[in-house]
Amino acid sequence: MEKRTQKGMQSKYKYINKYTNENYKTFGAKVRLEEYDEIKELLKHKGMTNADFIRYALEKLRSI
Repeated sequence: MEKRTQKGMQSKYKYINKYTNENYKTFGAKVRLEEYDEIKELLKHKGMTNADFIRYALEKLRSI
């Protein structure tokens, strides 16, 4: 396996950071601890990620 140079790794991380900043945004909300625990438990039970949950909620809101 070839060795990776530090300069090459820096270029890779710069590219990933640039791509992420251009194509994604973080969405957050403050919720009560009890609500957070309930949400996390439901998501775990349903096998969903936080992003899946947001997409599902968006889909439901669009259908109203």
